[in-house]
Amino acid sequence: MTHQLYLLRHAKAEPWSPLGNDFSRPLSSKGNCHAQRAAEWAKEVLPPPDTILCSPAKRTRETLGPFLSHWPQLLATTDYIDSMYGASLNMLLTLATDAFSYSERLLMVGHNPGFENMLMDVLQQDQAVSIHKMATGTLAVIEFPGNFQRDARKGKLLHLIRRKQFSDN
Repeated sequence: MTHQLYLLRHAKAEPWSPLGNDFSRPLSSKGNCHAQRAAEWAKEVLPPPDTILCSPAKRTRETLGPFLSHWPQLLATTDYIDSMYGASLNMLLTLATDAFSYSERLLMVGHNPGFENMLMDVLQQDQAVSIHKMATGTLAVIEFPGNFQRDARKGKLLHLIRRKQFSDN
């Protein structure tokens, strides 16, 4: 058995404002377009995940929306986890470990710096050193031989899809 982790950082959001609420920031028009294109790519290339864990922030829910429109059966296995907003690496690894106890493929949708830290932490060392950041809208697909183990650093990067791969973003 192998486990696969789809790690998706939310798409480009509207700029932060000192008068606004970070949690409620929506995607920008470019972010909405990118989320749609990323979801179309995923539908064509990836098997659907068994489970989705998503931060409840507006920009992560809006990033996930097009994925759920392509994979509507996943509405029943999607959880919005409060602790994913601003989550530490330890929290994200704990959530993944738990989800992999009942899933083979997991999609997590969230924020930096936690997601970037998680990506670097689960990859094999030779792959991790070649990745310098996880920009908004990045989708990483990582495969683990056998079961996911939080401290094993055995993840193999299968795909790293960035927003710049779509021509008008």
